[in-house]
Amino acid sequence: MTPRDTGISTDEKPEAAVRLVPARGRGPGAFEIVDSIEEVRLPVAVEGSDGGARPTATRLSSADRFNAPVDGCWAVEATAVTPLCTADVYVRDAENAVVATATAEAPARVPPGPHVLELSTAPVKTYVAVDGPARVSYEDRYPRVSLDVPEAGIGSGVGAPGAAAAAGANGRARDDAETGRILLGARSRRMSPAGTVTVPDTQAGLARAISTFGSALATTSPERSFPTLRGHPPLVERGETFEAPQFVERVDTGVTLGLPFTYDALFSATPLAFYLAADVEERAEPVLRAGDYRLDLPRDPDALAAALGDLLRHCFTLDCATRACSVGLYDVDLHVHEVLTERLDPPWAEWYEADLSERTAAYLEVPTEETLDCLDWPHTTDVVPVVENASALSFLAADLSVVRSPPPETDATSDGGVTELDDFVRASREATRDAALTRSTREGGTSNGAGVDAGIDAVRGPTQNALDDSESIVTPQAADSIAQAWIGPGFPMRAAKPTVEAYRRRLDRTPAEDLTIGVTVVCNDEAMVDELGDTYGFRDHVTFDIREERDLTVEELRDVLAEPHDFFHYVGHVDERGMECADGFLDLRGLETTGVDAFLLNACTSYQQGMGLVEAGALGGVVSLTDLPNSMATRVGRDLARLFDAGFPLYAALDVVGTGPFAESAYSIAGDPMVQLCQCATGAPMLVTVEVVNSSMSTLQAMFYPTRRFGLGTMSNPLFEDDNVQYISSGTSMEVSSQTELLNDKMDFARSPIRIDGTLYWSDEADLVNIAQSTDLQ
Repeated sequence: MTPRDTGISTDEKPEAAVRLVPARGRGPGAFEIVDSIEEVRLPVAVEGSDGGARPTATRLSSADRFNAPVDGCWAVEATAVTPLCTADVYVRDAENAVVATATAEAPARVPPGPHVLELSTAPVKTYVAVDGPARVSYEDRYPRVSLDVPEAGIGSGVGAPGAAAAAGANGRARDDAETGRILLGARSRRMSPAGTVTVPDTQAGLARAISTFGSALATTSPERSFPTLRGHPPLVERGETFEAPQFVERVDTGVTLGLPFTYDALFSATPLAFYLAADVEERAEPVLRAGDYRLDLPRDPDALAAALGDLLRHCFTLDCATRACSVGLYDVDLHVHEVLTERLDPPWAEWYEADLSERTAAYLEVPTEETLDCLDWPHTTDVVPVVENASALSFLAADLSVVRSPPPETDATSDGGVTELDDFVRASREATRDAALTRSTREGGTSNGAGVDAGIDAVRGPTQNALDDSESIVTPQAADSIAQAWIGPGFPMRAAKPTVEAYRRRLDRTPAEDLTIGVTVVCNDEAMVDELGDTYGFRDHVTFDIREERDLTVEELRDVLAEPHDFFHYVGHVDERGMECADGFLDLRGLETTGVDAFLLNACTSYQQGMGLVEAGALGGVVSLTDLPNSMATRVGRDLARLFDAGFPLYAALDVVGTGPFAESAYSIAGDPMVQLCQCATGAPMLVTVEVVNSSMSTLQAMFYPTRRFGLGTMSNPLFEDDNVQYISSGTSMEVSSQTELLNDKMDFARSPIRIDGTLYWSDEADLVNIAQSTDLQ
């Protein structure tokens, strides 16, 4: 069938990221929007202006009709289009304000005049532009957008006299050329990389690859601070020569980063280079150029990494504030905008209208000290500067993690060189000394495995004395972020240890929404059954298939781990031999494959077993670094399970339960810290902390955590506030004080954790009035 037969124009670009093509196996009035990056299609049914004519579609070179960025725009000569997806439709006027919303239960009218209709959910982000009046109705749950064509024009084709006489809202006659013309706009969601860049083992080759990362940005406007408009940078893999795939190329934005071509400098600069779509070039003296503006950067590697991280946070924060100004696409009450307006009173509209290099130059004239306290940054990653770690850069840039390379050395404490690890080990020993039960197989929790009490060194046995650096405990220097990660030899305290393979697996697996979630809990010690019970399955609209197993043998546990599990929760004992079973030990480091996605190994010193699961194919999970008193492990295990159930990613759940000097250091993450068991009902997960509570008044503060789907730049509202102020969903909101009974009623809006005086409650179960009578937070 030729393009003329199908009704689609011959000027469609085969190399375009998003294309409109004839639908496969459908009638001549059907097209498909094809997203070549995500490899998804959206069928679109089209109705012609008369019964015999085939609808036609022409790709337009300009997409000015759409305020939001699009990868493709087509003029469809038709009277109605029906995207074949279930979605609400937001009707926006020429000022981008929402004037109507259509749902399957409530169709909507499109007023006269130019309007853009935005589909809330679709595999390809899709917009429909029409000159109203028009109507949005639903057929078989699919939204149908139809023009109000006068009866005199029906059957006479596009541009018929009857249609031309139809008047718009302002009284002018509708242009013949516009009658029956519907514009489709579409954008790739870019959740996946557009391809893989192959680089040789040279710093120059890596710099060239980093310079292509900006090709993933859907826009260079301040709206790229929205996670849905940033996209995922291309993957990086090592090879003989440089190769870049289709859709991956350097973007000329007028921003350049001049750096010494060393791996530490290139690693540290990658997230900023991605966000600014900067060209990375070799310079002995580090410098950031934006148009004619020049900012000299420090030469010292540690100072350079710190400066690059600060600039990333600075430019991103100012973009978030700028996008909320009156001329932006979304004029909302954004807290960071109000704070910086009062602090700086900048020319928001001028910044918004400027191109990327001009806007960045203006940002660089603002001291970073003015912005760094506005947002709690979610992630900092320490990366050892070796070529083997280059493949992780695409994922760190996608998460907008601050990168420190080389990792800064841990400072010694002031008592003569005692390290944080020494304090941690001592706390471990003190916490387990008097415990009636620990989760180690060693008697008393401090044996060296031979029945001899070896004191504090025995607790260090599997770490400090390990011959392989990959099994040693490292102590990353604390960072100004919610969470930290470590990419290098050793296993980190208070930080995740991701691998490139675990990062890559995130592209293939996403948290479930309305599907059944399989959770398997294995308890191999009857004395620890208190951790079991009602810890999963509290979510509405999410079905949990919970399976409990007890006292498994080695072969039974091996078989269980080979089966598919969304989440695997182990309760029992671990030592250097592996996971204790009814008839011996199973060392997970010997597994070749596993069906486990995410996991919690709530046993003593389980981090090596957790890395074994990750190497075998798991995404990531929570592990322990030391012996655990059973009472603490039970509390933490139950809290973690309920947080995972509520949609908290691993790093966020661990941040919530990490209270107290020992509990904070006892657990860590093996694999990808962004793993979620399921989506959070409120979008970005939220922890509510009660600072003051009594029978009459209470003071609350919300803490938001970005996820992969609701990434950095997402907006949230605590809902217990009376106004509609939005916050960037990373870190804390303002404190809110109100009558306790009123706050109590508002807290029932969704299932969220509440922390009061160090204890974790849940919003749908807690009663602030009753709690006020039993706490000292008066």
